[in-house]
Amino acid sequence: MPKVRKIGIASTDWSRTLTTLDGPVPGGSNWVRLQQNRPHMKFGSVTGLLVHHKQKGLGIIDWFNKTHYDCDVIIVQRLMFGALLDKLADRRPGGPVIINDIDDWYWGLHKENHAYKLTHPDYNKEENIEHYKNIIQLGDGVVASTPFLAGKMKNEFGCANVDIVHNCVTTGDFAKRIYRNKKPVVGWVGSTSHRSGDLDILKDFANNKMFRWHHSGHIDSAAWFADKIGIHRDRVSKTVMYHPQQYAKLSFQFDIGVAPLNDIPFNWAKSWIKGIEYASAGIPFVASDVGEYRRLHDEYGVGRLATTPEEWTAHLEELCDPQVRAREAKRQLEIVKNELDVKNMALNWSNVIEKYL
Repeated sequence: MPKVRKIGIASTDWSRTLTTLDGPVPGGSNWVRLQQNRPHMKFGSVTGLLVHHKQKGLGIIDWFNKTHYDCDVIIVQRLMFGALLDKLADRRPGGPVIINDIDDWYWGLHKENHAYKLTHPDYNKEENIEHYKNIIQLGDGVVASTPFLAGKMKNEFGCANVDIVHNCVTTGDFAKRIYRNKKPVVGWVGSTSHRSGDLDILKDFANNKMFRWHHSGHIDSAAWFADKIGIHRDRVSKTVMYHPQQYAKLSFQFDIGVAPLNDIPFNWAKSWIKGIEYASAGIPFVASDVGEYRRLHDEYGVGRLATTPEEWTAHLEELCDPQVRAREAKRQLEIVKNELDVKNMALNWSNVIEKYL
């Protein structure tokens, strides 16, 4: 009987604000890139923390405190610990293949982003982007979420084995928005603490009286979305950050989505994930004409693009018509369902992993 292949997943992207009795809650990138894909891959898999044993090598310790040293491949995400360098450099032959999953260009972080000080060597000696670069280079391969990131891995980091697996959604999980003849709500989903001046883009038209606002992902200890876009808090309804299992059904309580991004290197690397989440919820959206949103628009016909306040205003005012929203939402949902659903991307993950087996 042929051996059943097994992959391990080790990410540092676990929520710091949400917990459950079943274990840690994956952060956004961990969920989108890895955890939602696991059930659809061709291999058995375990997820947890990366561990090292002098004789057994690298393995995964899961949330039931069981250690797995029998993984054929270990996918690591955002591991930036300097203490890991010697363990990777001294790997024994026959050990697991190490693949780095890359979803952000941390070397282009805006200083306003909460992650900047957490990962910069001037502020964090043990866990930082210099160690991260070395860890990536010591691995066997890289999987990137965008062409921009893939290019950086090849051309700046000298990685020879680089593949692209785009971010995707489980379209069937999203509650679909029903459009009625009422004053529309414009919404944004995300944490205000991990922005790069992006929300400032909305200030020039946020006071438009044709629509109201909603923020999904509110955290009391973080900056309020209303304050970031320069309007009174009474004009913004809000919902809290949800567990990934609830996120798709509860977060998208608005009629039009926005995806503002500053035109900086960190955002050139960002994927189209927020836009395809909006589309999966039956919500048309307007995005900054930056990076992957431009490609999503040009190659798939999904989303509207804006650069100036006048363009943002024109698109949002046009989408205030419920019939326009309904037509656009139906068309975009079908595209994302057929092209960018998790079942398609999980197959791409499996094909990449098979190359190393």
